Amino acid sequence: MQVAAAASAAPSASAGAFSTLAGNIDTFLTLLTTQLRNQDPLKPLDTEKFTSQLVQFASVEQSIKTNSHLEALIALQGASDRQSALAFLGREAVIASDKAALTDGRATWTYTLPSDARAISISVLNDKGVVVARSAGAAAAGAHEFSWNGVALDGAAAPPGVYRLAVDALGADGSKLTAEIQSAARVTAATFGEGAPKLETSIGLIELDQIRRVTGE
Repeated sequence: MQVAAAASAAPSASAGAFSTLAGNIDTFLTLLTTQLRNQDPLKPLDTEKFTSQLVQFASVEQSIKTNSHLEALIALQGASDRQSALAFLGREAVIASDKAALTDGRATWTYTLPSDARAISISVLNDKGVVVARSAGAAAAGAHEFSWNGVALDGAAAPPGVYRLAVDALGADGSKLTAEIQSAARVTAATFGEGAPKLETSIGLIELDQIRRVTGE
């Protein structure tokens, strides 16, 4: 049996691979010792070859250790994210989102302009993307609150639900300005699954990194 055959069995880095790797190294060293003991003095074993195999084993072992450390860090981060998600339960939070819930005839957002706008128009859209209300808005740079009373373009009261805010603004040079939009919602539950935890709110599921601040209980 050739030494290379044992080396080819080196496992890829994965959980629980240390025991397999150790077994392969033991087999490799046993074969190597046997070959050295029984080698033909006139045709000595190619040391470059088995040195290369040892280097391969060392590389695989290092990869396994690195992956184990990464898995531990990922597990710690996941536990931290879950704790953070649970800490938001029942709290009112300001969220980076263009959505707000219309409740008791009122939906409120905050939009922030990076610079003064020479023209600005604000639209409220329903869950189908249809514009249900329009309004002028404050054009100065900075943060502005926009509150909609739930009255639609046809004068009827819009049904309760989640609505989106769209801010169309032009800068002094005529270029389009991008407004940062936020709204407030209460966190009612946390959802855990694949990936980062998500929070259930009155405007739907949100990511942890959408929360800008917590305003109170």
